[in-house]
Amino acid sequence: MNCEVKILSVEMQNIKNVRYGKVDLDLNNDNILDAQVVGFYGQNGSGKTAVVEALSLLKSLLNGQKLPGKNQRLIYEGEKTLSLEFEFILQQDTNCYKAKYKVSLEYREDTMVVQMESVSTKEKSYRKMFHYENDERKPIELRRKPKQEFEILLNGIKLLSDQVEGSLFFGKMVRSQADKLFDGPELVIYRALRNQLSKNLLVIKNLQEGVFPSYLFNDLSSQSMENSTYDINDPVSLSKEHYKYLADVIERNNVVVSAIIPGLKVQLKNMGATTLTNGEEGVRAEFISIKGNKILPLKVESAGTLKLFAVTTSLISAFHNPSAIVVVDEFDAGVFEYLLGELIEIFQNHSKGQLIFTSHNLRVLEKLSPQNVWFTTVNENRRYIKLSGIQKNNNMRNVYLRAILVGGQSEFLYEETNPINIVRSFIEAGLQDGE
Repeated sequence: MNCEVKILSVEMQNIKNVRYGKVDLDLNNDNILDAQVVGFYGQNGSGKTAVVEALSLLKSLLNGQKLPGKNQRLIYEGEKTLSLEFEFILQQDTNCYKAKYKVSLEYREDTMVVQMESVSTKEKSYRKMFHYENDERKPIELRRKPKQEFEILLNGIKLLSDQVEGSLFFGKMVRSQADKLFDGPELVIYRALRNQLSKNLLVIKNLQEGVFPSYLFNDLSSQSMENSTYDINDPVSLSKEHYKYLADVIERNNVVVSAIIPGLKVQLKNMGATTLTNGEEGVRAEFISIKGNKILPLKVESAGTLKLFAVTTSLISAFHNPSAIVVVDEFDAGVFEYLLGELIEIFQNHSKGQLIFTSHNLRVLEKLSPQNVWFTTVNENRRYIKLSGIQKNNNMRNVYLRAILVGGQSEFLYEETNPINIVRSFIEAGLQDGE
């Protein structure tokens, strides 16, 4: 039976340029059926993308996937570990649960590994459900004292933990034994996080032009989603079944794409039969755009058009599915600001899932409720705040700009730049030696 899941809070330590930051996503009275749109704003390099990276790491952990390598430099420079804590709210029928997942990550040579992970569940207060440390001297802990045969099982899992590339808790070994290790609400929570949130959490980083992540789904209101990524710059080779599936997703996309970009329609053009790598007969296909009588390869469209096309399937999911959590980095990149504001307002008023995004476009501040906007600060030990002193009739965009110029908030929101110094720097950069 499905269990609806949303994220209540994200707490971060030593990730990218964030020493510490916490954001509460403020569900309305914890009503899981209420929609929510959350935006992050701030100066370049001030921690907006760190939120996206934290949720991307959660996605990898939930799926038991290998974690990013050292070359991505996710741990704060000079620190050994980064720590993340996520709080969730889950609803199954009339039952409501809360859970926290805390994880510490570190680099061993060039690989990121789990140093510690702990899960707590809440009835009257939070109590530990599972605790693991990557230390051979410390056993895995469960809430209830395990029977002897389960203790042997835990010891076996612990001995094999060094072979796990990502999360132990969400990995294959614990997943295969979950029915023995957990029961009652704990088992409901484990299955909801491992089987549903892992698929319904969709993280779209700042997309390279031409990349199309296609989230395939049937029943939008309940079906978990699987994803594949396609490069629209080149023809793709697909099985016949996959071709039909992808063509159907694109047709669903077109219903929305044609409404937000009038006159545009995207199709998957059948270019004939091809032989797949497994020896079976498949279909070679190309992404094309259609405007009136003009048919062109989709790749020649503008970056903004490609961005909107790429995120539409996941936005459709967030609109219909209460458990869908869609995270988009730089949502405004290439998108006309008036259209962006209209989209955000529509989702705030009508969607069922969570939409979390970063942006630089201040038009959205005139559409979002103040409680749903977080601003980055220049304080790396307190990276995220909400604006204080906003009255009901205030324009949040104007309040934010005034806070940048004259302060008045609990933290500074902008590391000041000097226009004269900027002009001087451009002049100096163009001078030859000796001039």
